[in-house]
Amino acid sequence: MRAAHYFFTSVLILFANESIGQGCVAVRGFGGCGVAGGSGLALAPKQWQVGANYRYFKSFRHFKGDEEQYDRLVKQTQVINHSNTLDLSASMGLTLNTQLNLSLPVSYTDRSSYYEHGGQSTTFAGARKTSTSAGIGDARVGVSRWLWNPASHTNSNLMVGVGLKLPTGNWNAKDSFYNVLVTDPVSGAKTRQTVYRPVDQSIQLGDGGVGLSLELQGFWEMADGLYAYGNAFYISNPRGVNGTLTYRSASNEYMCSVADQYAARLGFLSQSKLHGLSISWGGRIEGVPVKDLIGESLGFRRPGYVVSLEPGVTYMKGKTTVNFNAPMAVYRIRKQSVTDKEIQDATGVPRNGDAAFADYLISAGVTYRFNAPKPKDILTK
Repeated sequence: MRAAHYFFTSVLILFANESIGQGCVAVRGFGGCGVAGGSGLALAPKQWQVGANYRYFKSFRHFKGDEEQYDRLVKQTQVINHSNTLDLSASMGLTLNTQLNLSLPVSYTDRSSYYEHGGQSTTFAGARKTSTSAGIGDARVGVSRWLWNPASHTNSNLMVGVGLKLPTGNWNAKDSFYNVLVTDPVSGAKTRQTVYRPVDQSIQLGDGGVGLSLELQGFWEMADGLYAYGNAFYISNPRGVNGTLTYRSASNEYMCSVADQYAARLGFLSQSKLHGLSISWGGRIEGVPVKDLIGESLGFRRPGYVVSLEPGVTYMKGKTTVNFNAPMAVYRIRKQSVTDKEIQDATGVPRNGDAAFADYLISAGVTYRFNAPKPKDILTK
């Protein structure tokens, strides 16, 4: 049972730490307000647990609604994002069932396309070029609490977390764009030039907003060595737009929106006969809503979500826990945004923007707990 307990104390927090959003439907890199405590092995007051989680995905499949735009692959005009993120996290026990959680993502992402670098036409062949962003993302700080005493509730428990997402990541990261058609303001002449301007919203390091987060996560022992687990969070971003220019043609999409974000997962974990090894299997959903809970849903965003199947493996030895999982997308949808609807109503022409999604995400993490207390110490304090 001890290995399973470490799964809930270590692996669930890594889910919260992940930068969700496998592609242009971008949910920022962030750490979670969640879980580093656990049934029977809660963090003692002033005890620390630290973690690191690496994630990679390649997004390239374009969707409008839930229909894939296969012509983009045939014509090789798809946008390709390669995302690499390292999420760093730390948790400290405040009481036997309450803890402080801190996290900070560090990422490097590159994005290649035709349309951002002059595009293709009958008079201009164009070329695929790449833009990049690198640096820290939006940090998170929060407090989470097990609803029941984790020392005595070893078969099931529920944790509630609240926190803040802070705008520490650059939301106006820039790079060079090539063969951009520029009009001279005096003569009106058009020439192709290299310009330095903001990268696409999907690879910005942050969103520029202060967000309010709510998270729930828990587990239930269904049978000896078999557990059900769940995790969900929602981040509300009240800010409307962040001032970052998109250079899109529609007047209501000229700035980036500061969108809400959400994710949830549900699954099962089974302890293997090999001591310390656990296998998990579940499903997850992650995305960006069309409209925010608080404030106006202004500016450009790509709302939508992805549903994935998520196999995983976890190994615990001593104070260290390592895990690997690989969510595989089974359903992807780019929903009609507020600005899509406004333009459609004004022109009478159906409009639904597209977004590029990944087929899978690779995630590997490790956590280490300092000065792990003995079970008897927890029970007697």
